[in-house]
This record gives sequence, structure tokens and C-alpha cells, in this order.
Amino acid sequence: MPAVMRAGLILAAFAASGCVFQQLDHDLSRMEDQAHLFAGFVSSEALEFHSTVVVAMDDPGAERIVSFRMLAGEGAFEIRRAKAPTWFFAFADLNKDLRFQADEPYGWAAAGKAVIPEPQQTPGVDITIGASGQPGFPGALIDEPLELHLNNYAKTHIGSVSSLDDPLFSAAQGRKGLWQPFAFWEDGGTGLHFLEPYDEDKVPVLFVHGINASPQDFLSMIERLDRDRFQPWFMSYPSGLRLSWLSRGLFQFVEILHRQYGFDELHIVAHSMGGLVARGALNLCSENGTCDYVTSFTSISTPWDGVASAESGVKWAPTVIPVWNDIYPASEYLSTLFAVPLPDDLPHNLLFGFRQDRFLGAGSSDGVIALSSQLRPEAQDQATILRGFDEDHVSILHSDAVIENIFSLLELSR
Repeated sequence: MPAVMRAGLILAAFAASGCVFQQLDHDLSRMEDQAHLFAGFVSSEALEFHSTVVVAMDDPGAERIVSFRMLAGEGAFEIRRAKAPTWFFAFADLNKDLRFQADEPYGWAAAGKAVIPEPQQTPGVDITIGASGQPGFPGALIDEPLELHLNNYAKTHIGSVSSLDDPLFSAAQGRKGLWQPFAFWEDGGTGLHFLEPYDEDKVPVLFVHGINASPQDFLSMIERLDRDRFQPWFMSYPSGLRLSWLSRGLFQFVEILHRQYGFDELHIVAHSMGGLVARGALNLCSENGTCDYVTSFTSISTPWDGVASAESGVKWAPTVIPVWNDIYPASEYLSTLFAVPLPDDLPHNLLFGFRQDRFLGAGSSDGVIALSSQLRPEAQDQATILRGFDEDHVSILHSDAVIENIFSLLELSR
């Protein structure tokens, strides 16, 4: 259960054990070395294009792609990778296939030299696509698919066939993802997984878990899913990271898989904070003019208006879990979440629970998330279907009525 969302338990954690926060501080310090922020801007020389790919390489000789970003044409980008000399290459993805063709315009940062990170500074990584005098392009981008580079070098899964019985997807690992997000990433389970090889005759349903949680939370739903018609996918991620990172990752994973397999339908089912991650990814879809294949979005018990206890964590914790900066009410992430409307033809099925936990005292909730947060007005305004259930924050994932309701919504959205 995502107990970190209970205000009393956050304060209890402060009093009970400083070692938890010492462990967190050590983990975040290591992450800063391995996930240093490089920020820049892509521009062009009198060229018009609507899809850009920026890749980061740690060795231009070996041409190993270690990270990438997708942009809707020109604009700003951020890439996090090891605090080490890094080469940045960008190209206009004219046919939007995430593959570099030799006739597509391109450019390098720093005229093809490494960008060197400096202490206490965010390196500027400006790239002009189509600039004259640029060095040649990396041949590896033509020889191998982009996702192959990431699977090999970035410990990231994009369509790997995995088993939910794997300890990497356990409740214990989910807790590790909150309190030790970098160690979670090092363990190698981060990414978007399949339970079976891709089948073009089955419609994918993507499950996105919440904070302090794991993909195994969806076992009841997955066990009852019609596997002759649907194929379950699931996201596994360290929930202690910033929501902007997580939503960007989900967006890119789904886009890579779509460009690889060309599926026409995809349903997204997200629980708790997973709804915030999924909604952020859908916003990126809208901004980039992609993801018209997403057929429905179902959120379950999502804190659309944040969690008040996270603000206590930001103010008083010895070390702040990065995600707390995004899930407290009025955070920048939540304040802008509904600025980009969902596409008119994408139904949002908003499900919420209202079984009160007496321990919490006054205030309506599902025992973890306040009802007022689950029913934020902007979320209601953009929802296609709004349904409540007499379930708490955890039991709602195992309720027969809820599961049958979700599956009926999948059928209606097809």
C-alpha cells in the first residue's frame, strides 16, 4: 500500500529512523553522478520539420546511444545521463520512424566535440540542424534500431517479455523504487514489459502502477483479462523520481513500440499516481501530434489535486524524495497538468473510491487519497465517464465490480 501518502506515517518516518533518509541521500547522490542534467535547445537553418530526435552518446567511436529525446520540431530538451563527457546528435525525423536516414538533416552539439559537465552547472547543449560544416553522422543510427542501443546500454526495457513473478516486480521492489530510486534502476527492471511476445491480433492493455507500488498490484485484473483478445503490458519504474521524467519515459517507450509494431489500439489503465504519470505522457502525445492509437485511458483513485502530506515531506524531511516536489497540491506539475486537453476522441474513464478509513478521522477519502483530490474539478470536466466505488485505495484493484466495469469500458472504447 502506498503508505507514504499518509501524513501521519510521513511524520512517523522522520521520528523512527534517520537511516532511511541517510540511505535516500546516498542514493540520490549516486543518481546525480549517473543522471546528471544536460539541457539544451534544438534549432534549424531555414528548415521546416515536425519531429526531432536528440541522442546522447558516451563514445562516438563505439557510437553507443545511451539516451534520447523526442521533440515536436524545434525546442528545448533535457537529457539525464552520467556526469561525463557526452556527445549530442540531433536529426529531423522526417518520416517519424525513429530511424536516422542519411538524407535527413542533422546537427551536432559543440561542433561534434564532447560536452563537458562542470561542477554545479547545467551544461548548455545547443544544436543547429542543417548547419554547414558539421561532422558526419553516426553510422550506428542507421545500422541498429534506436531501442536496441537503449536496451544494451541504458538498463531499460522496451517490450521485453517478462514474468510478473520476477522479484523485480514485487511489492518490496516497489518500496525500493520510492526510497532508493537509483538502486531500483540499477537492478534492471525499469521499462515497459510484455507478458508474452507481441501478437498483432491482440489489443494491448498497458497497466501503470502508483507510488510505492509495483506491477503486481494488477494481478487480479490481469488474471481475468481475456488473453485471447488482449495482451497485457506493464510499466515498471522507480516511483521516487520526478513525474516529468517518468511521464517522458512512458511517452517514449510507447512511441517506440508503436513505430516498431504499428498497432492501431492501445488501452491505458493506471492506478493512483500512475494516473498522473499517464496523463503527463498523454499531454506529450498531444504536444507532439502523436498517439492517435491510444483508444482509452482509465484512471483509478488518482490524486489529481495532489497529496497534502507530500508538502510536509518537502518542508521538513532531512532529504526530499524527488517525487514529493510534484505531488503536493499546487505543485508546478499538477498546476499545469490539465493545460493541455485530451483529444476529443480519447475517452477518459475516471474511477474513484470512497471507503473511509476511520484512522484518518475527518474528511472523505479512500483511506489514502482525499475524495476532493480524486475529484478535482478539471479532472471531472475532462472525464468521459465518472464512477465511484465503495472501496479503499487498495481493494479497488481487486473488486469484482471494478474489474468488470473496467473491462466493459475497454469493450465500449474499441
